[in-house]
Amino acid sequence: MKLWHVNTTARGGGVAEILDALCRFPQPESQLTHCRFVTSQNTDVFTATKRIHHRLHGVDRGGLPDEREHAVFLEFAEQNALRLLPRLAAQDTVLLHDPQTLPLAPILAEAGVPVAWRCHIGTAAINNVADETWQYLSRFWPPGITLIFSHQSLVPAQAAEHRVEIVPPSIDPASAKNELMSVTEIGDVLASVGLTGPRSAPVRHDHELVSEGRLGSDPVILQVSRWDPLKDMEGVLRAFAGSALHRSAQLVLCGPSPQSVADDPEAKTVLENVVRQWRGLPTAIRSRAHLVCTALDDEVGNARVVNALQRRAAVVAQRSVQEGFGLTVTEAMLKARPVVATRVGGIPSQIAHNETGLLLRGSAGDDEFSEAVDCLLNDTARASGLGRAAAAHAAQHFTTSREASDHRRIFAPSFHRNEERIG
Repeated sequence: MKLWHVNTTARGGGVAEILDALCRFPQPESQLTHCRFVTSQNTDVFTATKRIHHRLHGVDRGGLPDEREHAVFLEFAEQNALRLLPRLAAQDTVLLHDPQTLPLAPILAEAGVPVAWRCHIGTAAINNVADETWQYLSRFWPPGITLIFSHQSLVPAQAAEHRVEIVPPSIDPASAKNELMSVTEIGDVLASVGLTGPRSAPVRHDHELVSEGRLGSDPVILQVSRWDPLKDMEGVLRAFAGSALHRSAQLVLCGPSPQSVADDPEAKTVLENVVRQWRGLPTAIRSRAHLVCTALDDEVGNARVVNALQRRAAVVAQRSVQEGFGLTVTEAMLKARPVVATRVGGIPSQIAHNETGLLLRGSAGDDEFSEAVDCLLNDTARASGLGRAAAAHAAQHFTTSREASDHRRIFAPSFHRNEERIG
């Protein structure tokens, strides 16, 4: 049987990468086969669902879809259901990803298609904003739908009457973003985007670099994220500039080019705000902070840049205000990097404080963040120990093979039972 994954973009963000890995994952004969269906693009839908994205994290950046937006949402679902239905065979199941695709669920269910929905975002700290948003989304849950969440704490009360499964996200250790790289390869990649080497060296123009200096041999503090207000790239830059960190280390903030991520209309504004903040820094600090935008049109090139940066980093930060799971944390852990991250969303399900990384309170200020990073920069033995423990934990729990097994358990139970007996 085939499991059709429906997503709004083929590239950009963790969900697209998960689906790419699953669709490439070796599948023995008669096992569940993963296929991907990418919806059409609709700016009005993505603008409304970006507000929903924030609201599911308890952050009110605008109301629920109004009557016009709701109608556009439904039309978007009908158009894409008409494209998808002819591709489905009798035994196929459809797995919808995140709020953008959810309105397809009742249409597919009415057509007799087994349907599931996976929400990769949310917060355990449900407030009125999040609860109101779940009320809105739950109207699209038909009887018999399977609901999938990344962590038990993210399951809303509205899901109580439905089948619920927990599937943590995963990464592919063999992908270009996670494969081993030599020191020479790392240096070549970073030189290609202008972070190392002489100023006169040729720089690839498919990536954008906002920088006035070079990394040199200094330790690097890195955060890789979408340009999203909930990732708090501005807060990382502010903490770096306002502490002693800029005297001994350098900072790299890396995210995808806003033009490459069609379903994130806020990215351009967030990036512009970070660049404006960077330009306002004193020259001595500005030369030690670097902004990198990777172009997703070159998927392998983008992945290698992120891989090289994560392997070059002395400390990886993830100072998210809210976080559904945080695959950039997983990636850094797999590479044995010590991570300093906020205790929000799915991050605590990956990091055990003082064992596989350092966790900060969601309300931690700049000083607390800077002190945690500085502690790891000055205690390399502790940093290395956390990194090694992180790598072992990520390899055991958060790889594509484990996620493929979860999907077999949920969507092909008879095969999974046979597999267990053989094992």
